[in-house]
Amino acid sequence: MKENVDLIFEKLKEEDLEEVAQLYDAERPMNTNRIKMLQTFKKIKDNSDYQMIVVKHNSIIVGFAQVIIHHDIFEENNPFITIWSVRVKKEYRRLKIGTKLFEYIENMARKMNCEFICLLADSDNIGANQFYKKLNYECANGYVKFLK
Repeated sequence: MKENVDLIFEKLKEEDLEEVAQLYDAERPMNTNRIKMLQTFKKIKDNSDYQMIVVKHNSIIVGFAQVIIHHDIFEENNPFITIWSVRVKKEYRRLKIGTKLFEYIENMARKMNCEFICLLADSDNIGANQFYKKLNYECANGYVKFLK
């Protein structure tokens, strides 16, 4: 497949959940709880502050990202977004799908007049971190506390 593949970006639909869970689980040592996934999806699917984006090529989901829009009440009151759970199907990597997914998200953020983008990524995922750096994301001051 060539780099200039035809891609469709769309909002995650309930019928896409299983395919996205498989894509997500392919990179993790655990399995997504399908019942909880469906329950949570139903809670947030109509909330415009949750943008779960799938990337499709020939009706196959080849990429995914969760985007959460945060509304700031201080300073200039511009929103910012957090990106996480980014995935590109292994056999579709190196075809600029991840780059196009981030371009899509960044354009969405610009249209909303976002101040900045936060990106959550596993520190031990060297390939992903190199990719994010190529897209001009920088590892800035931030902390995470895992409660479970």
